[in-house]
Order: sequence, then structure tokens, then C-alpha cells
Amino acid sequence: MNLQIRFNDTVMDYILNKVAALGLLIFIMCTYLLLGTGLDLFEFTEYLSDLEYWLYISGYALLITVLIDLVGYKWVKLTIIAKIFLHCLAGFIVFFPFMGINPFTLIAGFVGSLCALIYVLCCYFLKKKKRLALIALFVFPLLLSVRLIDFTDKENWTEEITNTSYAAMFDHFNGKHEIPLSLKKGDLVTIYISFTPTNGGGYGYQILDQNNENVGMTELGEMDREYEELNTRAIQFNAEKAGAYRLIVTGDHLKGKIDVKWTIN
Repeated sequence: MNLQIRFNDTVMDYILNKVAALGLLIFIMCTYLLLGTGLDLFEFTEYLSDLEYWLYISGYALLITVLIDLVGYKWVKLTIIAKIFLHCLAGFIVFFPFMGINPFTLIAGFVGSLCALIYVLCCYFLKKKKRLALIALFVFPLLLSVRLIDFTDKENWTEEITNTSYAAMFDHFNGKHEIPLSLKKGDLVTIYISFTPTNGGGYGYQILDQNNENVGMTELGEMDREYEELNTRAIQFNAEKAGAYRLIVTGDHLKGKIDVKWTIN
């Protein structure tokens, strides 16, 4: 009975250590991202919004570390240096099967190796620090909560809305604004969108469907005379399903004006 309890405690401590180390690694990565964005909370939460990306990182890290420990336990006794090397190697080669060998994957591999090294160090650091490990577990739910907050910042935002157009003027726009489009299956939508910046801010746009997935768009080369002479982009897409679509316009510390017009056929 005591042996069973001791075994269960050992397994739970092992799981706690691995997951907590992952939480600490993600905290370090997020701290770097936050500093890299200049403490721009909107841009930071955009990095967090791709949940699948973070799940892949977490799943791969846990799978590799368990496999390495299993090899060390079952077949070959591994030193700490050997475990660090295997973790770093796994972090380096993960991109090659999907993207081939090129300058980008070499840089990504180096970053992956660095993250793997940090992860192993976190495992050893938290091994005898159960309280700190329990705190690190809260990184996951905390990040899931933060990513749901919209940190869009608008100043002096004024807008004009009709059934087929949207226009907004503003002194500052950092974040995103959604323009809803209620569509039927098979609708052909043509959108004319123009940004008129009065500073050096950035901007962009995308279209999401009812499942919050990107919709494929075609950029039109020719436009109606009404829009030819304006700084306007014309895009077109078909609604594959009926539902509420959204045109998302984004600004990166932008000042100026946005004009959008659309037709639905």
C-alpha cells in the first residue's frame, strides 16, 4: 500500500514538474513577445490568439521530454548533458520535415533549440520547488483569459454607416474594428476599401467567416470608375455558407480615415 502511494506521488510529481516547466517556458516566451512589441497589449494578444500554435508547442515539448526520459529509464542511462543535447536537437529539427532546409528553418531551429534548453533548465529548476511549480501551472489559464481581452485603443473615433458602406475618421487607432456582413450561401461580395493615413501608422484587413476562419479573397485588378482614382483596393469573395461574416480592419498606431463600400450579388 505504501509502495503504491509512493509510486502515485512520484508520478504526480513528475507530471507536475513537466507541465509547470512548460508553463514557465511559455511565461518567458510571452515576456519576450510583450517586450518585443514595446508593451503593446493588442499586438501581444494577437500573438496569443493562435491557440493551435501554442498547443503544438506544448504537445511537442511534452512528447519529446517524456520520450527522452523513457529512453533514459528503459534502455540507455543518459547524463544531464546528453538530455540537454537531445532536447535541443529535437527543438532544432522539428521545422525541417515541414519546410525543408533553408535560412528560415535554420533560424527557427536555433530558436527552437534555445526554447528546448530553457525548458530543460526549467525542469531542473522546479524539481524541488513544488510551490513555485504550482504557481507556474496558472500560466495556461491566465494566458487563455488574457487572449480574450480586446485591447483596441481608439481616440476621437467618428463613423458613418449605411447598408452598403462604412467610413471612420480617428486621431488614433491601434487594434481592430469589425464590420459585419450578413450573407446568404453563394453571395458574391465585392469590397472596395481604402485607408488614408495622416501619419506613419500601419494598417491591414481580413475577412472571417462564422467559424472565425479566414476567407479566401481575390484582389481585383480593374475597378469601377468611381474608385479608380482613389487609393482603393478591391477584393472579392464568395460566401460558401450563409451566416455572419466580418470584415476586420486593423490599425497600428494609425491616424487618418478608413472608407469601405461593398456590393452583394
